[in-house]
Amino acid sequence: MRRSSVALLLGALVVGAYLLPAPDPAPEPLAGVIIDRPGLQSPVDASIWYCPWAQSTAERDSTFSVASMGAAQAQFTFPVAIPGEDPDTAVLETLGPGAARLALSDIAQRGDSPAFIEFTDGPSAAAVTVAGDVLTADACVAAGPDEWFFVGGSTRTGERLRLRLFNPFSEIAKVTVSGFSEIGVEALGELRSVSVNPRSWRDIDFEELLRQRETLVISVRADDGLIVPAMAYGSETDEAWWSGTGLSTEWDFPVVRDGGLDDAALVVANPGLAPVEVTIDVYTRSGAQRSAFTLTVGPEAPLRVGFEDIPETVIGAKVTATSPVAVAVVASGKAGTAVTAGIPATARTWLLPGLGAVGPEEAFLWLLNSGDEAVTVTIGVLTGTETLNTKEVLEPGAIRRIQVDDVDALGYVVFSADLFSAAWSVTGSTGAAFSAGLAARED
Repeated sequence: MRRSSVALLLGALVVGAYLLPAPDPAPEPLAGVIIDRPGLQSPVDASIWYCPWAQSTAERDSTFSVASMGAAQAQFTFPVAIPGEDPDTAVLETLGPGAARLALSDIAQRGDSPAFIEFTDGPSAAAVTVAGDVLTADACVAAGPDEWFFVGGSTRTGERLRLRLFNPFSEIAKVTVSGFSEIGVEALGELRSVSVNPRSWRDIDFEELLRQRETLVISVRADDGLIVPAMAYGSETDEAWWSGTGLSTEWDFPVVRDGGLDDAALVVANPGLAPVEVTIDVYTRSGAQRSAFTLTVGPEAPLRVGFEDIPETVIGAKVTATSPVAVAVVASGKAGTAVTAGIPATARTWLLPGLGAVGPEEAFLWLLNSGDEAVTVTIGVLTGTETLNTKEVLEPGAIRRIQVDDVDALGYVVFSADLFSAAWSVTGSTGAAFSAGLAARED
């Protein structure tokens, strides 16, 4: 086991951001905003972020990407799952606004290494990208709902589904894990009270517990203490990690499919005791198809919605429901497997700290205007050498896919005077990944 402690200070990893004058019309000011993870409620200052799926082995490594609206230190803590062992630590500094990047292998190479990041100022945000024999990425989380939902997994032959329960706190935590699938509510009595030791984590594999499920929904509810969960869905060639969400009546998906991911579907989960009516708008490169699907999702049931009947290639979607639901997109193909939850609320400013963290792989920024009025968006590249701002006009119902090829980019910020949503994707030789942006809202 190789372990080291480092302090990475202001230098090549320190980034200035978009301090040049913004084009007219002026965007909403960024001072006094806080960052929200889709489906989650951040603390007032969004000062602590939790990243359960970080890992570093001989075959793969994790890159932590951080961004902050104010000059800040980002203090990393990597608990060691051995009682009495001190955690590994590291420090990055960012200008305000700015971004920075840290390779986990510079800190420790001991397999799974869930971590948490404390910022001295904010608003701030963090993401983790895992690359090597697989490619996966998602934003870290700041705080969670009372009950987390993971939508999109399955346990068919050749598939793996693993739930990670990360307890970054100093007290023991207990949670109840439950689920339902296309065959109904699942019998998971042995997971009614699962304990996780302080500053540790525990994995639960479902391919043996619940075999041959095509559409499986897992929920995690805290009974004592707090847990930050994450889910891994793997095939023979790739792995997708994603964070859980709460429930909402609206979900935006700026990306549902990318090159080499031909099989894409939305999975809608209704944990309630009454049927829910669901309407799905889809977006293609030529525009929006409003109410392309109108469906009923039964009580305590999931529904998988594919796009095979749409004549054009669907690249984005919006889900509206009569009662709160959880929704995720699952895409697979020769490029690998990608899963991410939707965005429950549009915003005027989005941070994308992980975008650009994978070097030579193909990365794309996705912007969606699901509203009825045109939106002018400014795209700011967080680099260490210069400020790069460009503008895009999104017509009503428009979706924009923008290739990212700036080798100096450590992250992105996109902002407008109007509401829209943003996400990013990456594809490479070993897999693919989707991640929603982190929304900033006024304090």
